Amino acid sequence: MSYLLTRERGLHRHANIEYNNTHQPKVLFITPMDTIWHALAAQAEQYPDRIFLRFADRQWRYAEAVALARRAAGVFADLGIGLGDRVGLMLGNTPDYLWAWFGCACLGAVTVPINVHLKGDVLHYILEHAGVKVLVIEPSLLDRVLALRDRLPDLHHIVVRSEAGPNGTLAWPDALAGARMAEPTPGNATDLHSILYTSGTTGPPKGVMLNHQAYLHSAALFADVMIGATADDVFGTSLPLFHINAQAHTVLPAIYRGTSVALLEQFSASRYWRQLADLEATICNLLAAMIPILMKQPPSPDDRAHRVRIAACAATPPDLWRAFEERFGLTIIEGYGLTETTGFCVANPRDSVRVGTFGTAMPGFELAIFGPDDTPLPPGVPGEIVIRPQRDNLIMMGYYRQPEQTATAMRGGWFHTGDLGRLDEAGYAIFIDRLKQSIRRRGENISSWEVERAVNAHPAVLESAAVGVPSELGEEEVKVVVVLRPGTTLDPLDLVRWCEERLAYFAVPRYIEFRDSLPKTATERVEKYKLKAEGVGKAWDREAAGYRVKR
Repeated sequence: MSYLLTRERGLHRHANIEYNNTHQPKVLFITPMDTIWHALAAQAEQYPDRIFLRFADRQWRYAEAVALARRAAGVFADLGIGLGDRVGLMLGNTPDYLWAWFGCACLGAVTVPINVHLKGDVLHYILEHAGVKVLVIEPSLLDRVLALRDRLPDLHHIVVRSEAGPNGTLAWPDALAGARMAEPTPGNATDLHSILYTSGTTGPPKGVMLNHQAYLHSAALFADVMIGATADDVFGTSLPLFHINAQAHTVLPAIYRGTSVALLEQFSASRYWRQLADLEATICNLLAAMIPILMKQPPSPDDRAHRVRIAACAATPPDLWRAFEERFGLTIIEGYGLTETTGFCVANPRDSVRVGTFGTAMPGFELAIFGPDDTPLPPGVPGEIVIRPQRDNLIMMGYYRQPEQTATAMRGGWFHTGDLGRLDEAGYAIFIDRLKQSIRRRGENISSWEVERAVNAHPAVLESAAVGVPSELGEEEVKVVVVLRPGTTLDPLDLVRWCEERLAYFAVPRYIEFRDSLPKTATERVEKYKLKAEGVGKAWDREAAGYRVKR
C-alpha cells in the first residue's frame, strides 16, 4: 500500500488519516497488511531518488535505503533468522542501525534494541529474556557480551560493526557488502516488530512489545496531528535510535511524509544548532533536560542560523518555555507518552497551546486522572495519569513474558502510567511527578520535578536530581544532587537561599551534594533509584549548619 498524499474535493485524504477542511483528524487507521517494511518500500518505489537519510557529510536515497535493508535482511537470513526470531541491536546512532532495523522488518524478524550503556547482569537479563539469536554490536562494546556468552545459549551469532570480526564474530561491513538482497517476507501489521526494554529506573527492565501497526499509527499521529509536518520538512534527532522517540517520532514520520531523516550521532549542546543547520533539519525532538542545558550555552549566531521551526518535547520547564522559543526562533509542541503507548499520545493542540501543560488526548486515545481506587478524579485533583486506546493495536501488546505485570498495568482497559498529574479547568493535563519519585515530607507531597526546576534555574547549575531520603522524624527529607556548570562554584547555603525564594518552605532541600555527573540511562533519564539508595551519604546538611528555612 502506498503512503501518498492526494487531494479530493477539498478533503485531504491520506493512506492513514482523513481530514476535513479544518484539518482536524477524523479517522486514523492502518490496514492489516501494512508493516514498517511496506511503508519504506512504498516510498522507495514512488520516490527512489528522494533523500531518505542525512548523516554527517553523507546522504542516502530511498532506493539505496531499501537495497541496504534488503542486504541486511540477507545477512540475517543466512544466519538463520526468519519470521519472529529475535535480533539484538546494540548500536549507536549510525546508518547501520537503520539498515539492520529495516532488514529485520523485511524478514518479519523482531528487533531487540539495547541500551549501549548496559553491561553485566542487566545486559545478560535482556539478551536471555528476549531470546536474542543474533546480536549486532559496536566493537567497543564487544567485551561486555563476550564475558556473558557462555551463559547465553540462544545467542548463536555476534556481528560486530567493524572491519574485522574478532573472537569468532562476524564483521558487519563485510557481511553487508557481500550479502544477497533478500526477498521481503514482512508479515502483517499486527505482528510483533520490537521488544523495547524499559530503562529500569524503578526496577528490573520490562520488555515492551510493539507491533507494526502501533508504530505506524504513532508516526502518522506525530506527523499530521502533533506537528503538522509537510513533505518539505526534515526530521532531525540526536536521541538514540534504540529509544521509542527516535524510532516513532523521527524515522517513521519522515518515511510517512516521504521526506528525510537528519541523524546526529549524539547530543552536543555547543554544536547542536549548527549540526541541525548543516543537515537542514526543520523538526527536532528534545528531552526536558536538554532545554536548560541549551539555554545556558553562551549566545551564538548559531542560535537562529537554522531551519528548525518546531521542537517536540515533554516536560518542558514552564519558566523557560517562551524564552527558549524566542531565543532559538521556533515553536515548542509539548506532548506526553511512554514506550508502552508507542510514544506521544497526548499533546498540546498546535493552535491552542497552554504553557505548563502537555495538552489533551490525541485521536485514538482517552486520558484521565485516576485516584487510588481507579476512578476518575475531577480537574485540579492530583492522581495517576492513565491512558486508554480507543481500538486495538495502538499501544503495547504487553510486557514480554510478564503477564502479571501486563495485567496490573492494563487493569480496567486503561494503561496505568505510574505518573502523577492533574487536569486544569480546560481539560489540559499537567505533569506533577513520577508516583514513585514524589517525596513525602511531614505530611506534604513534594514534586521532585518542581525542586529540580528551581535548582536548575540557578545560573551556576547545569542539572540536578531531587530524591527523598530517610528522615529521623519519619517519612523523608529532600536531597538534591547537583552538577555545576564548568568553571563555576556554589556555596550550598546560597543554593538553599535561592530555593527558599522559589519553593514552599517544606520543599527546600535539606541535603545538597555536588557531583561531576548524574547516573543516567542512554536516553538521559536520571537513575534516581541509585541516588535514593545512597541515602544522605556525604551530602551537606542545612540543619546541621544551623540554617532554618523561613515559612
